[in-house]
Amino acid sequence: MFQILIVSVTSLGLTLGACLPVKAESASERIKRTGVLNAGVRMDAVPFSYLDQNGRPQGYAVELTQLIQRQLEQELGKPIQLNLEVINLDNRFEQVQSGQVDLYCGATSITPERERIVDFSIPFFTSGIQLLVRQEDALRLDPTRISEEELQQAQSGQVAIGFLQNTTTDTEFREVYPGASWQALKNRAAGVRQLRDRSLSAIASDGILLLGELWLQGEAFEQFRLVPEEPLTFEDYGCILPEGDQALGEIVNQTITSPANTQLWQQWFDQDTGRFPYKRFGASVKP
Repeated sequence: MFQILIVSVTSLGLTLGACLPVKAESASERIKRTGVLNAGVRMDAVPFSYLDQNGRPQGYAVELTQLIQRQLEQELGKPIQLNLEVINLDNRFEQVQSGQVDLYCGATSITPERERIVDFSIPFFTSGIQLLVRQEDALRLDPTRISEEELQQAQSGQVAIGFLQNTTTDTEFREVYPGASWQALKNRAAGVRQLRDRSLSAIASDGILLLGELWLQGEAFEQFRLVPEEPLTFEDYGCILPEGDQALGEIVNQTITSPANTQLWQQWFDQDTGRFPYKRFGASVKP
């Protein structure tokens, strides 16, 4: 009787165990098991991530991801291989959610809506939405200095503004010129070309990314202007992380606040000595 009872309880335990859901492996657990970090990278977000003339990924966010790789190696006590997977504006959140990539550090603004579907690191950069215009149109199209007559012209569709879909510009900046002719762009590169040939009056995007595209295309900066001088919105960039993976989030945040990242940030963005000098906006980013 005793033996039969044991067998019955054991069988019951096996049955219950088979019914319990298996906990999905987290990104941090997968990295530890495989020794591989799969990270997203974009090809069109200068100076954060882009391809150089030899087709190699470059940019501050690429180097930040490499710092995270080294931090993982230190924490786990083993070599970690870094695989960079190309992602884009449309699939960057899905790629992290599905586990195709473990994280993505790049020009992604932290918003409450996005925080409902993914986690974010602490901010590593602050930019803001501005208009890139031709130098001669700077006063006419500056939303903080525009005259009533010029505003009416913009409201009547006489101003063509390019923008990228699935960005915060798409949702937050239209109200500035609700009556303008808003034209979806394939990418910022196409927008700069259209601005140069005057088929667009302006491009709306994060100022740092607009300057980056001018730099990549070898354009003469003095022929263009960002307006207004102070962005109309402030955008904190963070790394996209899987929901609930606290271990990975802690390692990424440690990297962002590390002296190594402070040095890296200054190498890229210091106003006097950086490869891509840029004025800091806001007070939330302190690398």
